[in-house]
Amino acid sequence: YFVPDEGLVQALMAAAHRGVKVKLIVPRLNDSTLVAWSSRSFYSVLLGAGVEIAEFKGGLLHTKSLLIDERTAIFGSVNFDQRSLRLNFEISLIVYDQAFCTQLKQLTASYLKRSQIINRIGWERRPRWRRLLENTAHLASPLL
Repeated sequence: YFVPDEGLVQALMAAAHRGVKVKLIVPRLNDSTLVAWSSRSFYSVLLGAGVEIAEFKGGLLHTKSLLIDERTAIFGSVNFDQRSLRLNFEISLIVYDQAFCTQLKQLTASYLKRSQIINRIGWERRPRWRRLLENTAHLASPLL
């Protein structure tokens, strides 16, 4: 799930403002409609900061991974949400292995091929009823 708290949103935005290429791949289909709408409520501010967002169209994407400078990989069970970060018992591994990072980069590229890039201008033109649903779901984000 991608329902970040304010600190994580600010960290992603700050990285993008520093020139770091920040790319999120999130599932278009989600097993929770409320989570899906809440997740999308963060897109505008992130896109405005230069974060790239792609929605995976190949089904429910359950991978949770980070690739940093193609040299460090972090992966595990942690979602980018309040419950995973503060309540649930989760585990992640940090891997400093070039071969592993190369494989993760290839996996990520395969996800991107099956994803739709969210265009900022197009996103801002979405219907008002969608914005209303997203913003309403956003109110529940601290509980998701």
